Amino acid sequence: MDLPAGSGASLRARLLRRLWWPLLAVLLLSAVYDYLQAAQRAQDNQDLLLGRMAAALASRLDLDEDDARNDDPAPHLRRTVETMQAGEGDDRLLFAVQGAEGRLLGGDAAVLALARPGAAAPSFDDAAIGGHAVRVATWPHQAADGRVLVVIAETVVRRQAQVRGVLLDTLWPNLLLMALAMLLVHGGVRGAMAPLEALSREVGACAAEDLRPLAHAGLPRELAPLVLALNGLMAHLRRSAASQQAFLSNAAHQLRTPLAGVQTQIELALQDAQPAQRERLGAVSAALGRMARTTHQMLALARAGSDAVQVQDFTPLDLRELLEAAASEWLDAALAAQVDLGFDAEPATVCGSAWMLHELLNNLIHNALRHSPPNTAVTVRCGQGRDGLCRLSVEDAGPGIPSAQRARVFDRFYRPTNAKPGGAGLGLAIVREVAWRHGGEVSLETAPGGQGLLVCVTLPAVPAQSPR
Repeated sequence: MDLPAGSGASLRARLLRRLWWPLLAVLLLSAVYDYLQAAQRAQDNQDLLLGRMAAALASRLDLDEDDARNDDPAPHLRRTVETMQAGEGDDRLLFAVQGAEGRLLGGDAAVLALARPGAAAPSFDDAAIGGHAVRVATWPHQAADGRVLVVIAETVVRRQAQVRGVLLDTLWPNLLLMALAMLLVHGGVRGAMAPLEALSREVGACAAEDLRPLAHAGLPRELAPLVLALNGLMAHLRRSAASQQAFLSNAAHQLRTPLAGVQTQIELALQDAQPAQRERLGAVSAALGRMARTTHQMLALARAGSDAVQVQDFTPLDLRELLEAAASEWLDAALAAQVDLGFDAEPATVCGSAWMLHELLNNLIHNALRHSPPNTAVTVRCGQGRDGLCRLSVEDAGPGIPSAQRARVFDRFYRPTNAKPGGAGLGLAIVREVAWRHGGEVSLETAPGGQGLLVCVTLPAVPAQSPR
């Protein structure tokens, strides 16, 4: 069913929006936090390693009893740094050692300028030298000859690579977590909305005349008030339909009785009327007959139409019995019209309303007799096929209906151009309404002999009961 143009977003879309965006925000904040924490831990580990290098370099300044105090420490410091450099890969180590008197004991004086001024404890800073970013460790050390300052700088190639690795290691799991969370939310919302969608399908599948209450067992608690409200509305419609049906039945009875009385009085008056009056009374009698039939058809159409919201008790019916009943009703009319009315009835069981199918059959036979020329035949057939459909057909030898007008003859009060005068154009409209109410269809074809009309009504058959 298409939604109206002005309808709002679906409830599922609203729930997903209310869940997705907060969940995405939480997951993104979690991902950023995880990345910052992992990057900080990697930074701390690298600083710890750099600090140990500075401590190892400072330990070279501690002299033993066997060491000569006038030895130059610069070569020892350089060899130590070169040994450390061997494990650094693409990174470079730069160092500077300042003695107690402020003189440079070894390394590069430019590195000494990167030291944190007045550092009393080991510290780490970011800096740049020679156009390269470096991490600088300032390491105060109390040597035998006094306080020295060890400054070691390391390029950040390995650090940057480790940060990228941390980013990737954090990014992919969090992206997968987000995707999984979205799928779980979507599946959860879809599962939670399943009862509402099932209820919507159940209501949408109901026919216009189906006013039975909806089952509410097993539905979520939130849907129970809606179902109870719908059932209350259907109960109100059932009462209104029953009242309307009672009114139509009473109206039909009240109209038929005076019309039949007037018809009888006119027939009695015809017996004693003069020839001039007999012609007029005959015309009045014919007009009254047409009026009675039109009134009957209009009431039948109102009762059978889906817009009447009727409550009908459908029961299994055998079409063959309906045809046998119609044979006795229409035999005199067929003899008067000099038409051979024949019936070919086979067992065919449908689930329907007896009076509605009786009206359908009466209208088809009446139309066939009315339009058939004298000394022709009208054949009524019924049977059940293997395709699960029952067929009811009426074949006549009248003028038929032009192909271009067959789609319109089901409209109320429409009469084809070649129709005999006197009809109201309601017969086939009633046939179609009754067929639709029974889940069937009506088709118009040219009779097999090439002359006349074949009206075929297909109705669903009642499934055969399997023996127990």
